[in-house]
Amino acid sequence: MKLSLKAARVDAGLTQVDLAQALKCNVSTYRKIEENPDSATIEQARKIADAVGRPYDEIFFLPAT
Repeated sequence: MKLSLKAARVDAGLTQVDLAQALKCNVSTYRKIEENPDSATIEQARKIADAVGRPYDEIFFLPAT
């Protein structure tokens, strides 16, 4: 099951500021990633996944069909 990045963040009870701090980036940078998850680097994707407590492929990659 693929979750949107926003849904995963909200489900974890985190704000955009919380995730920006986890990534050590500006909130506007995180917002851009949330709007377009494909723009995240592998490192950013893994940090976000760790912060929200989900496997990164559940958030960033579509399931195989």
